[in-house]
Order: sequence, then structure tokens, then C-alpha cells
Amino acid sequence: MTRQSDKSATLRSVQAEVEVPGTPEQVWEAIATGPGISAWFVPTQVDEREGGTVTQDHGADMEFTGVVSAWEPPHRFAWETEWRPTEAASLERTAVEFLVEARAGGICVVRVVNSGFGTGADWDRAMESTERGWPSALDNLRLYLEHFQGQRAASFAAGAEAEGAAEDVWRALTAAMGLPEAAEGDRVATRAADAPPLAGTVQRARDRELALRIEEPAPGLAYVGAGGPGDRTYTFVRAFVYGDNAEEVAARAGSDWQAWLDEHFAVGR
Repeated sequence: MTRQSDKSATLRSVQAEVEVPGTPEQVWEAIATGPGISAWFVPTQVDEREGGTVTQDHGADMEFTGVVSAWEPPHRFAWETEWRPTEAASLERTAVEFLVEARAGGICVVRVVNSGFGTGADWDRAMESTERGWPSALDNLRLYLEHFQGQRAASFAAGAEAEGAAEDVWRALTAAMGLPEAAEGDRVATRAADAPPLAGTVQRARDRELALRIEEPAPGLAYVGAGGPGDRTYTFVRAFVYGDNAEEVAARAGSDWQAWLDEHFAVGR
């Protein structure tokens, strides 16, 4: 996986790419349709045509709606959105573009280009966060296509703002879950008596985040982390679960994890 950014005054963009299994048509379903994107990124609705809308729910009352600016199945999908990272920042038209290129051996390269970032400190922080986020998001796409491509999916996202520096909160979070010092390839499970069940194999361990391929509470992908912008630190447990009862499992697990994070880490608890 590669990443790069261009922070010049004329072009402010972030780029990342990843190799994934599948045909261009299979990859297109995952990166350019509502059910596909919702199965590995965030809940998304796509009006599948140029000029259609893209609506994404990033949680915490952050819902964005954009306009499809390129619709070229199965190789190019792009949309544009007007937004600002803070009330003090300038309003800009940003763009997200996905490019799919077939390679030999049933492999595709997926490249994302996120452009249109404004200038100033608030936009600089937004760009740095995006630069960190896309490689992880594309790795989530790879895991989905490797293990769960095309399956019925549902997701949950539980989180709470915590007191303390990110590193301290991360150590406290993993200790409370019974997952301290977990490394890629480790088999792990929540062992704390009051923690909701979560068990599987670590797929990624970096930047105060664990990515797990789980069997409990259902087959899926789960993410545990601590971090956030500026001096604010957030804990989170997110997951995508797959199968015929995915919605029921996600609703129950999401409620359980939100209650647990609120009890153990929320500011003012």
C-alpha cells in the first residue's frame, strides 16, 4: 500500500492505493455502490449515475451529501462535496475519486485521490487526518474483499470522548478490554468480565488502532482505537458483521459497546 500528498498552494490533495483481490466489476460493486461502500467504510447511499447524489454518515452528526462527478464503470467513480472542517475554516469544494486498474492474477489496484483542501491551520489538520485515514480505510477494503466480498453486511460504531493523552487512553482501553500489546497475527479475545464479547485475529496493529477479523459476536471485521483531533481523545469500537442476521447482531453489539465505553471512558462519567 502506498500513500502520498501534495500540499502545494495550487493543489492540496491526498492519494493512497492498495492491491485487492477481485475483478474490476467485483471491486466496482465495493467502491461505487451504497451497499458495497457501507460494507467496509461508512453507511452510504449512492444514486448510481453522473449527477446523482452520494450521502455518507460518518457519525457524531456528521452526514455529508455530494454530487457524482464521474461515473465510468468499472474503472472511475468520483464525487464532490462542499464542506469545512470547522466553522472558522473556509468553505471548499472537495473531491474524492476512485480509480480501479486490473492486474494479472485476479488482482486490482484501487487508488483514491482526495483533493480540494483549503489553506490555514484547520484545513492543515483536516488534511493530515485524511492522509492518515485513507490507507487504513483502503486496507479495510482489502480485508472485506478477501474475506467477505458480496455478503450481507451491517455495522455499528460506538465511541466516547475520554480524559487524558491519546497514548495513555489507548493503554487504558486495551488493558480494560484484555487486549494489551496485541500484535498482527495474534489471536485475541476480550477477557474483562464486563466487556462485551469480541474475539478474532489481529490483521493490523498501528497508530493506536487494532483491526481484527472476528468470529465473535459474529463473522466480521472490527476496529478498536483511541485518538482524535487536537487535544481531544476519543475511544471507539467499530465493526462490520456479515450474514443473514447481521442487522440484529450489529444493533445489539453496538448498544453493548456504547454502554461499556460510556461507563469506563466517557468524560464526566
